[in-house]
Amino acid sequence: MATIVCYDIYGNAVPVAAESITFRPAVYGIYIENSQILLQKQPETGLWHPPGTMLTASDTPTQVIRQYFRQLVGLTPAIGSLLFVEDQYFLDEARRAWKLSAMYYGLERPLTTATALIETDETNPTEWIPLANLQRDQFQFGYEAVQAGKLQQKL
Repeated sequence: MATIVCYDIYGNAVPVAAESITFRPAVYGIYIENSQILLQKQPETGLWHPPGTMLTASDTPTQVIRQYFRQLVGLTPAIGSLLFVEDQYFLDEARRAWKLSAMYYGLERPLTTATALIETDETNPTEWIPLANLQRDQFQFGYEAVQAGKLQQKL
């Protein structure tokens, strides 16, 4: 029986039987504006990650990330390029094993709208964080995608 190493939210490696892993695509947005990036904090670890979610079978990545950000900041972002793709093997809170194929898209504010965080009772707090302050050890996941987004901004 083949095993795959999955990681819990604390980074602990857990061997899991390959046949018990569920595959799901996920999409995240890299939203940089005024030398800051919009990030969410994982409550248990206090680490940052880009905002996003898993997809269902009928979802398209761009459709889902636009809707997610509309709920988060009150605007529908313009979708830029696909910045980064990675596979993540993790255990959720219920100890279910997942293989996520995570897609990170660059997002931009439409020219005629302002960005404001919407008050929600989200379990993952969302904040604007200065890009200059970010270090790899502050991230739950998505650090490489943020770096790709920073490079895209400079072009």
